[in-house]
Amino acid sequence: MKPTSKVVALLVVFLMAFSVVASGCIGGGGGTTTTAPPSSPSTQTKTQTTSTSSGPQVGILEMDKVYVIATDKSVVIVGPKGESPTVKLPSGKKVIKVQYVVDTENTPSVKDLMDQGQGFGAINPAFFRDEHVDALVVAARRETDPTIRTELFKALYILGNYFVPEAILGQNKQLRVYWSWVKGRYYHPTLVERFDLLSEDSNAPTVDIGIKDYKNDPKTYVIATFGWPESFDPAWTYETFGWAIWHEIGDTLVTYWKEETEQVSPDLAVAWAHNKEGTEWYFLIRGGVKAYDPWDDKTYPISAVDVAFTFLRVERLGHSVSWMVDSFMDVNHSAALTEEEFDQYLKEHPLIAEYKGKSTEVHSLDELKKFFGYNGETAGVFKLVLPQPYAPVLGILADPFLSVVPMKYLLGDKYEEALKASDNGHDPSAWWKYLQQGQDDPTHQLMHQKPVGTGPFYVKDYQENSYIVLEYNPHYWNATSNPGHTRVIYVLNKDPMARIQLYKTGTADTVAIPPDKIDTVKGLELNGFKSIVQTDILEPILTFIVFNTQKEPFNNPKVRQAIAYAIPYDQIAKLVYNNLLERNYGPIPKPWPGYIEEGIIKYNYNLAKAQKLLKEAGVDPSKYSIELIYNEGNTAREKIMTYLQNTLSQLGFKVTVNSYNWPTYLSKTEHGQYDIYVVGWVPDYLDSDNWVGPFLYGDTQFKSVEVTVG
Repeated sequence: MKPTSKVVALLVVFLMAFSVVASGCIGGGGGTTTTAPPSSPSTQTKTQTTSTSSGPQVGILEMDKVYVIATDKSVVIVGPKGESPTVKLPSGKKVIKVQYVVDTENTPSVKDLMDQGQGFGAINPAFFRDEHVDALVVAARRETDPTIRTELFKALYILGNYFVPEAILGQNKQLRVYWSWVKGRYYHPTLVERFDLLSEDSNAPTVDIGIKDYKNDPKTYVIATFGWPESFDPAWTYETFGWAIWHEIGDTLVTYWKEETEQVSPDLAVAWAHNKEGTEWYFLIRGGVKAYDPWDDKTYPISAVDVAFTFLRVERLGHSVSWMVDSFMDVNHSAALTEEEFDQYLKEHPLIAEYKGKSTEVHSLDELKKFFGYNGETAGVFKLVLPQPYAPVLGILADPFLSVVPMKYLLGDKYEEALKASDNGHDPSAWWKYLQQGQDDPTHQLMHQKPVGTGPFYVKDYQENSYIVLEYNPHYWNATSNPGHTRVIYVLNKDPMARIQLYKTGTADTVAIPPDKIDTVKGLELNGFKSIVQTDILEPILTFIVFNTQKEPFNNPKVRQAIAYAIPYDQIAKLVYNNLLERNYGPIPKPWPGYIEEGIIKYNYNLAKAQKLLKEAGVDPSKYSIELIYNEGNTAREKIMTYLQNTLSQLGFKVTVNSYNWPTYLSKTEHGQYDIYVVGWVPDYLDSDNWVGPFLYGDTQFKSVEVTVG
């Protein structure tokens, strides 16, 4: 997910700049440590442990050369290979031991990751690094037994709650506001709605928007919101707005159909299969798909070569979103194959195909197509190599940042040369020299300004920080003669009351509002239609503040715990979120695997406790000046930081509050140029690793991570 620059009311995706979310968004030995265990192991091994008369001990039992964490069902031990716990383990529980060897040479320093802008990318947003924690994250990623993974996630939740690199303000309830003339609304936790699948009552009003000659009529969907996409380049956007745009203008290999969360559906891939180890995946690419270039009114046919180029390009540009490719895929050894090559391979290497709850072994291309019920034209096969099996990989492939882009459009007159260098996509690593890391890459500059995709809409017109206009794509492979909407307009305004006025007059069909403005849109009527205000879904979205754990005094976990006790949670939930925020104490939302309420610190507003912890940490607050930052236009986050300024000032800190526009905000936070900031997280994909990984992983590289169960 990704940080979110905005909430499009209906939009849910990654680090959200709105009051509710900020996207999914969004990998340490090496001699660099963001936090260390408390100085007194004796107090550390006991303080976070809880027990009840009716059940065994749960919580952190030891934090020294190894960490020992007891969950309700197991004991998780993690440490360097050869080290053992010193505490007596509770009896009657499964023992899960994680032993590791750090690859110091290949572990980047935290400073280098800051310089590269990898916050919420290769490393967590707090730039927190703890080798034990990192080994647990890697172990959970590599483990295939879901019951073992759940126990590892519980241990990570408990540790995240203790180390508190991010203080969780709460878990968000959905808030979306729209007129009843809009039909077909649905909700998905990682993808926004497709606006061609929504429709409007034919009696909906027609209203001048006030931008050029655009009108809001029943075939136009107008969203009053705020913010601006980080980029129109899918490989360079890791926040809600950018992902929302690309879900409309792009296509991924697979996708989720409307509310579906249990399985993905075909998109540009019409069928897929994998080897028994789960380390090689083969995707049969839909034929007849064209990317539309509205800037020059041209089209580009899409094939498996473009897919291979898309994946390699994300890795090569190296933006924070690339962590999912870098961590879970080996794009250099992936390849574009012809149907004939793939069919011949299947004859000697049968693969496993799984779809709609069924599984089969396929020995030919025809068998695979028949299993998926596809008999149309195809455009090659994309072979995706994984360094390790990863259960949620299909969920990642549905993320908009992996929308397939046309190689020929991006490389221009170097296309033929690059195609030949790669042997028609058989060796994608040859494309590294045609691309470059960072935002100066020419293909990024082109896509950033003139995006080209294959989806149901295309970008027709935009003016930064003012509006974006999408038009229905006449070259869309699944185009219909009567889509629900033929035009989508985002009208941007930082002032929530100005947005609400656009909504009240019917200029906008839906509006992003702060939760404390709910009463201004309830009970409205216009031309016989009613204003709909939905708040009924507890979303897998966490809102939180982020500490820079590389800076004093936030490099001390007791200081972070102290500040966690200085947050007025109830006040924020009531006055900022209109009670649309439920308490949560760690980096997994309820009810996802790993969420646990035993053995954790249940932080509440307690200044006396905060003062005690600061004293224990040996910190004099009067010696520290703290800047609290938020993204401008987000009035909810402004209020949060104002409340926090008040309580931290009472502790003796010198505190200022500042705001930055969304792109600047992202840049500062990704590069560690902050003290404390506020953001939200919508999952990139539906797996608990997509919370504990982005929240806790410090990008430690390992020579080995071994999991044993006893």
